[in-house]
Amino acid sequence: ELKYPDGSPAVLRHVDGSGFAYYQSGRKAICLSAHGRDPQGKVRRFGAIVHGDAARSPILGSFDEWGRGSAEGLLSQGDTSPPKIMIGESSVTIIDGSGRAREVPLGGSPSTKTSTTPPQIALRINAELLLQHSKGRTTLAFNSGGVSHKFFLGEMKGEDVLGMTSPTAVSLADRTMQEIGQATQALSDVKTNISGFRVDPTQPKRKRADGTSSFKVGEIQEMLESLNALSQSLLHPNLAPPDLKWNTEGKLKQLIAASHPPCPGLQDKSNWTIGKVSGKCTTEKLLNAKPTVATPKTVTPISQLKLPELVEELSSQGTLLVVICLAAYAMEQSKYAKLLAEKVHADLHQRYRDSNPTAVQFVAVELTEISGFAAQYGIKEAPYCLMFQGGSVVYAKRLRGMRLMAKEGVQQLPHVLLVCSQPAQQLKLERSLRRSGCAWDLAMDAHQALRLASRATPYTAALICAEFRTEELHSIAVAVRRVDPSSLVLVFDAGLHPVAADEEEARMRFFKEECSEVLVYTPSYTALHALLSRKSRSAESSVPSRVGTERAELLNEVLGVLERGQHGSNTGPLLGTAAA
Repeated sequence: ELKYPDGSPAVLRHVDGSGFAYYQSGRKAICLSAHGRDPQGKVRRFGAIVHGDAARSPILGSFDEWGRGSAEGLLSQGDTSPPKIMIGESSVTIIDGSGRAREVPLGGSPSTKTSTTPPQIALRINAELLLQHSKGRTTLAFNSGGVSHKFFLGEMKGEDVLGMTSPTAVSLADRTMQEIGQATQALSDVKTNISGFRVDPTQPKRKRADGTSSFKVGEIQEMLESLNALSQSLLHPNLAPPDLKWNTEGKLKQLIAASHPPCPGLQDKSNWTIGKVSGKCTTEKLLNAKPTVATPKTVTPISQLKLPELVEELSSQGTLLVVICLAAYAMEQSKYAKLLAEKVHADLHQRYRDSNPTAVQFVAVELTEISGFAAQYGIKEAPYCLMFQGGSVVYAKRLRGMRLMAKEGVQQLPHVLLVCSQPAQQLKLERSLRRSGCAWDLAMDAHQALRLASRATPYTAALICAEFRTEELHSIAVAVRRVDPSSLVLVFDAGLHPVAADEEEARMRFFKEECSEVLVYTPSYTALHALLSRKSRSAESSVPSRVGTERAELLNEVLGVLERGQHGSNTGPLLGTAAA
């Protein structure tokens, strides 16, 4: 237990090595967890979560019990993003402040691949925390307010926890130890007597009162022989001996593997395939088999760090690379975009399978993997489609979301736009619409009605009060019928609101040419239900025809980019939203 000069806790660690480190502000800096114990009772592995010294601060780093994880560092002058270190199973990935990444194998540096010297890396997380990776060991150095402590991460490999005393065995009282010794000696005497038990066949057999023998010598001998055979059968020849000596889990795995050799198989394993053993379906046979239907082709997900290498590799081959950008925060739209890309990939595979199999390649990336990727390509919404040809971006457009489909045989409920500013009439009409089983949107004025009508949602009817000016009534009717030309335009209270003399002719022309029905008073439930029942909509007409990107649309976009690339007319990227 370490404390600050004012008495507040700085480092608290339990007997097993787990614990916490605190900033001077009282907030948690490091949460350390312990996992497993070795034969000597020492903790084998440690994991950690690193927090920042601020209210609602995000997690700065996380490492599992094997020392694998990532951490973000401090921003330096000229950095566009925080530097980051990701420690994997076989390599360490370092991302600098400009977003460039390099991968260092754990066995050495990239320039000296044959070297066995582990990399030495340091990252300043904040003013109090320093992450170091040296000689295969990851440590977190904590230094705050004059208190310093080091936390080891990953497997300890039999070493003691730095700065902690090893637990000592609990000593018992002398009398207790004496009683335990006496009990142990008595059990040893019993064991000796039982192991020395012998049956003398020359002695007369003891008989019971009924004249039968109490035991038979042959039965006891057979029992002893069966016990000996049972103990020998339990000693399996392929089991590892119980006296294995190890201090790390890696050493234990090596000893167990040495005691349990693999089953004998083919002698020549260099050219081994499942087809030589079973003759069943193999990958080679599947690749050569001609499919009977156009099944969806899998879109391979890749890391954003691998994308520049893939673009450079395919630029010399003349292959069009289609990148589908997905996002975890837009799960449903991303699922639809991935399914759409798989169908289009299958269509292109059928088209170019014989003439040019490498014409197009589809991959998918996750936008939340690295924060600077979306800004680099101007991606503001997900899902998004990028196309690369010749090493440059030739297409960049957003894929619109899912296409809403109505269930077969189910008719959509009428959707009415109610435009009225009088509360009493609103309550009466809303009650009638509710009894008719309709959905409705209420607009208090013409401006709000135009905003609602400009959406992609079609309206079955527009129920408008005649209190508004003629040009406002005309604008609302045009906006509603722009989405669905078959929508009804119903105007009520036509005889209750006076009209100016210069507007009377335009008002009468609007009633005759653009209105489906003109009502002198506010319609009742019966009249409203009768008017709406004339508007019958099938399941197909109730579906918005332009809600999401279609399969044929994306296919035409890819084919258009391929055609322009063959004629050499791809001079710049196409930006915006995918055309409907």
